[in-house]
Amino acid sequence: MLLIQRFSLGLLVLMPFFVTAENANEESQIIELESKWSAMFGKGDLNGIMSLMASDSVLIMPGSEPISEVDEIRHATKIMLESDAQVSWSSNFAFVSTSGDMAYDYGTAITKLPDGSEVEGYYLVVWVKEGGQWKVAADMFN
Repeated sequence: MLLIQRFSLGLLVLMPFFVTAENANEESQIIELESKWSAMFGKGDLNGIMSLMASDSVLIMPGSEPISEVDEIRHATKIMLESDAQVSWSSNFAFVSTSGDMAYDYGTAITKLPDGSEVEGYYLVVWVKEGGQWKVAADMFN
């Protein structure tokens, strides 16, 4: 009996680490979405960026309170797009939950300032499935 309990406990602990082919495909989708998002940001595509946001998305930026209203997220994003800085980013890692309805990724961002200098930063995005599509539930960066 003790052996069965230990085996069962071991399976429960290891279950999150088993990645299915479907989850690997979903992780690739998350990385692709990040790449598209970065390209939209570079082109100033506010509507495209907002189409990635979940209905209850939150934006967490350095030096400000979390922003959770869609109109406020749109306004903050518009201000960032109007900045003279050029920002791009790429995903270093993506993980999709075993249930396939939640994911996160993180990566590196490069901000090129008007004086030509570059600042490296990092981000973390939490994704959820809404209507079968991946949407940004939370975006946090430094």
